Amino acid sequence: MIFILMTLGNLDEHSRNIIMGHRKSATFSNYMSVFNDTQSIFMQTPTRDSLLNLACHRNLTRDASAPQKLNTKQKEAIETEAELHNLKKALKSTRDELISEFHKLKKAEGASDPRFSEIKQLQKKIRTRRKMLERRAQKTAREEFFDSIGNRIIEQNQQGTPLTFTPDVSHIQPERIALAELEFKNRDVDTIDDAELIEDRIRSLELRLKLNSLHIPQALKKRIVFKDRQKGASRQAVVPIESSSGLECPVCLGGTRLDPTARRYKYSRKDVLQVHFRTHRLPFFFQKPGRKCDWPHCLQVLPTLSQYKWHLADIHKINL
Repeated sequence: MIFILMTLGNLDEHSRNIIMGHRKSATFSNYMSVFNDTQSIFMQTPTRDSLLNLACHRNLTRDASAPQKLNTKQKEAIETEAELHNLKKALKSTRDELISEFHKLKKAEGASDPRFSEIKQLQKKIRTRRKMLERRAQKTAREEFFDSIGNRIIEQNQQGTPLTFTPDVSHIQPERIALAELEFKNRDVDTIDDAELIEDRIRSLELRLKLNSLHIPQALKKRIVFKDRQKGASRQAVVPIESSSGLECPVCLGGTRLDPTARRYKYSRKDVLQVHFRTHRLPFFFQKPGRKCDWPHCLQVLPTLSQYKWHLADIHKINL
């Protein structure tokens, strides 16, 4: 007990030297001073620092069931906002004027037409306005959630139906879920047959090889929904010659190392699709005899990028 009191600093240096029989305080500092929380280690309890850190952060609000992003209806409501709608209307009108006059926006840019600069400014205003509305809607949704969640928990506990939370795993590949269930089984290996362990290991390696061949772009990992994917059927699905939405990436559709759901992913807007298409970095001139169209079962060969885009717009109804 005396040792603990001395290590905690309850005795002054002179009294400590008298009790321990030391001639100078350096002896105690070199051999007896302990800076680790030995009591917590012996009692197998959290350390004093960790408890203090937990107490300092106790006011942080973290709830896995709280809304983390806007749903489809909330996003559609943002697009109908009056000011954003007027900006999109002005952009479409100015763009249509330039296309009717110059046939291409690139020619309007080369002619230094002031309306082209106006289009760029309108696009910037639309992006800024949309982001501001999304942040505001997300903040409102979280505030409404935390204002009512306490009452909901109390009411449902009184009714005998406690509140439950089911995590959204729709963006996780089925193969990855199967791999996790296989490798994190709660079982005692001493009571399991060796043949079963070997079979599980072989199945684990097969799933890892399959995941390695099903690449998913980093930007799509949290957007793609795998919940409704049918085993084997998605690989054999026939892609029509014309796109119904015009929002698929043709290069991804023809990819062989992409997950089937990632290949047919539909982007939210045409400008987002165009940004993604530029990440493929296709050259303006293709090597002879040209680049084969990436659309499944399309045999057309195009010599330049401009003809490649024209072919996609004319045949497959995708404007890039």
